[in-house]
Amino acid sequence: MQDLNFNFQTVILPEALTAFQAEEPSVLSIVTDLDGLVSWVGTPLDSIIETLEQLVVNATSLSGAASTVSVSRLWTDNYFVIT
Repeated sequence: MQDLNFNFQTVILPEALTAFQAEEPSVLSIVTDLDGLVSWVGTPLDSIIETLEQLVVNATSLSGAASTVSVSRLWTDNYFVIT
């Protein structure tokens, strides 16, 4: 998990920001899709992030992992509906 966090901060995020600033069509498409998904949920982004953080914390238990899978399936299913 620490490696993932480190790689996210040092590689993934800087590359994503560079691509976003360069207005790469694939990145802008993903941003638009995510914006649509957040709008579809009808919950403020801060609340979604807080809920996801709680699910990650709870993922160490079986019920937390099941909840995480349920949320990710819901989002995945609805992502394909709005795209």
